[in-house]
Amino acid sequence: MSKTAVSAGPTALHPRTGTAPRPGTGLARLLRENPALRIGQDDYNINVTANYGEELSAPQVADALREHPGAGRPAHLYFHVPLCAYICHFCNYVKRKVPDGPEGEAAPRVWTDLLLDESGRRLAHSPWLRDARIESVYLGGGTASLLGTEQLSRLLQHVRTRYTLADDCEVSLEGNPDNFQHDELAEARALGFNRFSVGVQSLQSEVNAFAGRGHDASMSLRAIDKLHSTGAPFNVDMMFGLPHQTAATVADDIRALIDLGVPTVTIYRLRNADRAKMGIGNRALWNVDSVKNRLREQHLFPTLGETYAMREAVVEQLLDGGYHPSPCGWWNRPGVYSDGNIPRVSRNKWQRHDSMIAYGPGAYGWLTGDGDTVTQTHNIADISGYARRLRQGPGLPLASGRRLTGHQAAGMVLGFAFKANQPIDAGRFRERFGVELFHDEPFAGVFADLMARGLVEAVPGAAESVVPTLDGEALHEEIISVYFHRRVGDFAEAVCHR
Repeated sequence: MSKTAVSAGPTALHPRTGTAPRPGTGLARLLRENPALRIGQDDYNINVTANYGEELSAPQVADALREHPGAGRPAHLYFHVPLCAYICHFCNYVKRKVPDGPEGEAAPRVWTDLLLDESGRRLAHSPWLRDARIESVYLGGGTASLLGTEQLSRLLQHVRTRYTLADDCEVSLEGNPDNFQHDELAEARALGFNRFSVGVQSLQSEVNAFAGRGHDASMSLRAIDKLHSTGAPFNVDMMFGLPHQTAATVADDIRALIDLGVPTVTIYRLRNADRAKMGIGNRALWNVDSVKNRLREQHLFPTLGETYAMREAVVEQLLDGGYHPSPCGWWNRPGVYSDGNIPRVSRNKWQRHDSMIAYGPGAYGWLTGDGDTVTQTHNIADISGYARRLRQGPGLPLASGRRLTGHQAAGMVLGFAFKANQPIDAGRFRERFGVELFHDEPFAGVFADLMARGLVEAVPGAAESVVPTLDGEALHEEIISVYFHRRVGDFAEAVCHR
């Protein structure tokens, strides 16, 4: 694929150009034309981190952390809080239900202590962390808001005093509607949180009840009203492909959010892969074979076609409401964020792929910079094992890692760049990895294929930049997995010119 071919572009232009028609024949056509991107429900566990590259032991990861030249460079800071008031039937992330009684009352302090302990150990082990420029902080989980005002205050105070935060650092707090019914958001705003995320998933109470959620539609609407009152940007997480959903009901949900002026609507397909078998999560109830088979026999899981019909119905509503995705799957109203209308957390993690420093059980991060190497870091995923490791002696609660170099690292970074849904510039990859995206294999073949299939297009006026089309955005997770991780990351021939 030549630079001239890139600058020509396909006929369907991205909405950022202002001349893009919507996908005309729908996602059903896309899936027929791209059979490699038809990933079934039980195999759908798209992850932008890589499962290729050199495997590292915990001591090797610790050495990489110590030696990383990250001082003065931008970074993202993540704290994983593994507490939930209830366990959703679809959730396969690292979490546990807060117990009743005194143990449950003590859980927020216990887990704040553990997170602060790990952070302190990491700072002592890797002194460069004190001088990294933290541009975004995210408290997720689990349900990070369950820590409560007192413990959130302790954690933020630690971050402010032990790290170097940018003056305009974005600090996000994640929670569920049932956590935001009273003064919790106003108190969090006063502590310094300036961005929020709430997991609504559906405004259909039947859907949430079947999935084991602890809130109904009225609670979700009240939480959204409370979020608006903070004056801070926020996103509302919504899922499609759940039992008891239809294309019409998910479209109604999104239309309601648009009418409420929600600044960012994030849409996610149900993932029902067993992450526990992969060592990166907990087993969900719907992962259990007997439960999964019963639901399937009752035809409660939507088919792949029905699932993508839901997404298409959602996107139609969002486009009608003037929203555009930045990053992929995160649909923003115009002007919510500056410079590409993308949240800082997404800019740091995905668009620029800055180092991500992650704490908590099962948390994963990475170390990156100007060179052609990326190191992934993975904490102990077992919650009890993580806590035990911290309580029983010195050291870091690391489990493993991966070292990616050359085309492997380039494939991972390309996957993140595609996820960001911002222009992918060939000059950046030439400078960092010594490769020509539109001339060297496997990159040239990947982009030629994506271009021919209408999944990327040229950026007008930028001869060496491409960006996902709306069709590419619709299948972005599948594209990352198939094209960038498999075709680039697993490519056997060395391509780096350095």
